[in-house]
Amino acid sequence: LCGSQFWNSTETWYTNDPDFTPCFEQTALVWMPCAFYRLFVIFDFYYLKASLDRNIPWNKLNVTKALVNLGLLVITALDLVMALVKKGGDSGLPRYDLDVWGPIIKFATFLLLFMFIPLNRKYGVQTTGCQFLFWFLLTVLAIPRCRTEVRLNADRQKILDSAQPSEQDFSWEEYQFVSFFIFFTFSSIMLILNCFADGMPRQTKYQRGENEIPELSASFLSRITYQWFDSMALKGYRNPLEEKDLWDLRPQDSCSEVMPIFAHHWNQNVR
Repeated sequence: LCGSQFWNSTETWYTNDPDFTPCFEQTALVWMPCAFYRLFVIFDFYYLKASLDRNIPWNKLNVTKALVNLGLLVITALDLVMALVKKGGDSGLPRYDLDVWGPIIKFATFLLLFMFIPLNRKYGVQTTGCQFLFWFLLTVLAIPRCRTEVRLNADRQKILDSAQPSEQDFSWEEYQFVSFFIFFTFSSIMLILNCFADGMPRQTKYQRGENEIPELSASFLSRITYQWFDSMALKGYRNPLEEKDLWDLRPQDSCSEVMPIFAHHWNQNVR
């Protein structure tokens, strides 16, 4: 698959300087986030179907997401083209399955994520947990390869410095080094962007006022850490809370929404 070992326990466990093999870093640590998102993408489709809002306007956040995601598509496609053109044949460099299937798997995943940017905007989905977790896993699991690439590049520079100056040919290792860090930078930017919720939808089922509960517009990260509640907690710490300090009830939890559902099941059981 890679032209090298997939797993070597002497490099990972039985050593004072543990590290993964390059093959493991370029396959398992990249494909696991892709598999995770493909497995749970059904939740993103559910969010679209269940959303009661519509038409989030284009803004700096979703435009930046689209551009960075497009950049990931371009760099991944370029990886595939370079592998097909510069490796194999008369180049003298062996072309492995990873050189072809690695970019294809990443490109397909990024394309799926790219499609959700306008869909989320159209159907008023301000944040999704699946996409945040994908970018989080992709970025965190790429950190070991950062260490490996920096070490390999330092070793290459030492060899080049000690060698006689000559005309340099194309170096696949140098291209991989540059390509990976562009990929890692874009992935990190996408992770940061997904820490924030998108703008307010223009069309909503419920009237949204100035005193609405912040949870409605909170990002996935804010919801799982309850960061949206910090302002209320801080206000209550400084002064006793009064009724005017409280946020409006979520429309979904109001009597006008809950009571018909309760009455339907109550009457059904009474009958």
